[in-house]
Amino acid sequence: MVNSEWKTIHYSRTTIHERLFTRYVSCYLPARQLCLIAQYERNREKLRITFILPGIRIGGGVKSTLELANRLHDKGHEITVVYPWTRLLSGSKWYNFKTLVVRALESVGDLRAGNRTASMGEGPEEFYHRRISDRIARALRGLKNDRRIDWFNIRANLLRVPTLAERYIPKGDVIVATWWANAHEVNSYGADKGVKFHLIRGYESWGGPVYLVDKAYTLPLHKIVTSTCLKSVIRDKFGVSALGPLPNGVDFDCFYREGDGFAHHCPKRVGILYRRQKLKGMADGLQAFVLAKKKFPDIQLVLFGVKITPGDMEIVKTIDNVEYSRLPTGEQLRKIYNSLDIFLFPSHHEGFGNPPMEAMACGAACVTTDVGGVRDYAIPAETAFVSPPGNVQSLAHHLIRLLGNEEQRKTMAKKGHRHIKRFTWGRTADELEEIFKSCISARFQPKTE
Repeated sequence: MVNSEWKTIHYSRTTIHERLFTRYVSCYLPARQLCLIAQYERNREKLRITFILPGIRIGGGVKSTLELANRLHDKGHEITVVYPWTRLLSGSKWYNFKTLVVRALESVGDLRAGNRTASMGEGPEEFYHRRISDRIARALRGLKNDRRIDWFNIRANLLRVPTLAERYIPKGDVIVATWWANAHEVNSYGADKGVKFHLIRGYESWGGPVYLVDKAYTLPLHKIVTSTCLKSVIRDKFGVSALGPLPNGVDFDCFYREGDGFAHHCPKRVGILYRRQKLKGMADGLQAFVLAKKKFPDIQLVLFGVKITPGDMEIVKTIDNVEYSRLPTGEQLRKIYNSLDIFLFPSHHEGFGNPPMEAMACGAACVTTDVGGVRDYAIPAETAFVSPPGNVQSLAHHLIRLLGNEEQRKTMAKKGHRHIKRFTWGRTADELEEIFKSCISARFQPKTE
């Protein structure tokens, strides 16, 4: 017999008090059934979910995480987005402030502006060979700048911490790493932080020492991918299965067609979201535009994004009547998309690739490379033209086809605009919520004897 009419069941963070009908009934209620009762109650309540970000600079991965955080917050869950003061204090052994200072002192010559940079690790030279002084300066700016995000309306709780050390991370039911280095950190946390997930947005081999990046995808975390292509990469390269794909969505409150028509502008405008990394294929996009302009001299190039590199600027200078906008967001970005006849996306590598989706939502016809999640949301030759990555001639060919056939451009723009409406953040958040609850339930499922 039990000595009380109350039985306490400890289920993760929740303590459930089940009033038994009588003190005698409790003797005949198996513990397994009590656990299932607790599990049922658990699934009905809100979850405490923590997303770990390496930083909050403008970028597709960061923005996508914040979109999901907002949608899950709106569903009643307690969401906290955690990020460190600077990436250099993220806790990663290979990439931290102390290491950089030591290397800086050992390489004083490299601190002088203009000198050759010092190697920061293994991997692509263009990533690791940067001036140490630049990295330290960026870190110090990050420490000084404590402002909130001014380019995104975040409704979830945003928590800036000194480092991603475990003591600064809140307890919860679910914790999600969104970057390969953070996967190592999350893996080291205790069980009180929640069921552990790795939201994989791309094979980030360019982002750190290859042996550490690869190891991140084999850690004992629940893995979720955003695209069919990425799911195959993770399975074939590492022999592990992943949940999903959970495709990114579009914020249709921000990105939509202004007006009913799809008539072309005069002159016709071709837009490129400018990004500095070589793997984003900017040189390919600019060269493809130059080839198309030889056939259609009146077309206008519209660039928007980060500051243009000196190398790409040499190409831009050869093009007349270029329009450029620095880091547009929100309404300004929507108006730019709406002003385009064609959006050109020449990237060599993407985790998913949201810009063409945003452009489609705003009514632009798209020419894109076959990267990331493009195949999950673009139907080749129907809702977008899709070229092999790095193929300038193919990009130029598709540009010329759309510029020379207004009816085809308009038809593709309309089909893309209609097709992309099915990709909502609400749907993706619903699917992610179900994955979280399913994995939590599996964690506490009683083992059969």
